[in-house]
Amino acid sequence: MALQKLMLLAVSKSGGAHDVARTRAITRSMESLQRRARGVEETASAVAGVPVRWFRPARAKSALLFHVHGGAFVAGSSLAARAHSGLARCHGAELLSVDYRLAPEHPFPAALDDVWAVYSEVAQDRPTVIIGESAGGGLALSLVRRVLDRGGNAPKGLVTMFPWADLTNSSDSFMSNERRDVLSREGLSRSAVAYAGDCDLKMPLVSPLYGSFAGFPRTLVVVGTHDSLLDDSRKVSARMCAAGVDATLVETADGIHGFILLPVPESKEARRQISSFVGAALSDQ
Repeated sequence: MALQKLMLLAVSKSGGAHDVARTRAITRSMESLQRRARGVEETASAVAGVPVRWFRPARAKSALLFHVHGGAFVAGSSLAARAHSGLARCHGAELLSVDYRLAPEHPFPAALDDVWAVYSEVAQDRPTVIIGESAGGGLALSLVRRVLDRGGNAPKGLVTMFPWADLTNSSDSFMSNERRDVLSREGLSRSAVAYAGDCDLKMPLVSPLYGSFAGFPRTLVVVGTHDSLLDDSRKVSARMCAAGVDATLVETADGIHGFILLPVPESKEARRQISSFVGAALSDQ
């Protein structure tokens, strides 16, 4: 809780400034907290012309964890995947994170095109679980929809953490958690416009909440109760269940946005549940 309070204090002293430069600076600070797990090799390369970062345990099997980082579509990098390198080691899976192009320099569909291009090349004929957080959690939902629609190799599972799934930012949780969370509706709305470009914010591949979840693999949705995007997670889970998807919603008490990536007590149990889910998904033949 102490670290969460410090983050809230930092945001409150920023004067509400959430421009791209500040978002990128805050995201880099969060990424700097991540540490690669021992026994995992980290290398940077490119797949399909897109920069990626690989994390390979010493005894990696054929399984793949495909990571999509967050950052409101305007910030973030594959360095965030270090937070999941222990998960890769635990399950003997390779972990890959995509440095997709960012807005506003590269609006939709650049990010989706990049993760799709990489996924199409690396996920063929191997058991894969897609993992994404925040904007990356929403982008992971859009990626699964494109994979299913285009007949790609369907993932065994999906872990979407506090996904930004509705870029209209119309959820009540923005108000109820306004003084608890590090996000602001104003800041995210600017990022939403930068990402969507000329597209409608309710376009399904921009805001996956408004799309179809038919055919989705088993899914784990993780969110904190103090997250401004709490309602996004609840609505995604409900719509998945209505579509017949094996979806589980985990709400972590007092967790703020991004809590899973922070060294806080709230993340410990959530990480255990994620690991259990990934293990079950990868073992399901």
